[in-house]
Amino acid sequence: MRISTKTLATLLVVTAVAAAVPGISRMPGSKRRQESQFDRLLQRHDRKGELRSDVLGLNPYEFRSMQRKLSFDEIAHRRGFADKRAFRMALLGKLKNELRMRGWTTKRIDQYMTMRSGRLG
Repeated sequence: MRISTKTLATLLVVTAVAAAVPGISRMPGSKRRQESQFDRLLQRHDRKGELRSDVLGLNPYEFRSMQRKLSFDEIAHRRGFADKRAFRMALLGKLKNELRMRGWTTKRIDQYMTMRSGRLG
């Protein structure tokens, strides 16, 4: 995966907050901003879809081709996720596992999440 460690850590914190309180990151307003800030942040940092496709059990090429035809919710549902929260919980586990593979300890991950999640609230 080509995502930097700092970005993975940031996505971990944002994913934890978004999974804990559904709808917290949704922006009220026009239809074009229906997507939550979390979804837009994830799309920005996972441009090629490597992270999302790995969680969904697809290769990035298949994921991108499905995205042209279907919404993300439909793709996730077809891959066995009941809703966005279930996907976010799986993503949270994937991010933690990736950080552990890069040398982070569980204690360091928990400390980082505690420190950073306080700033988000």
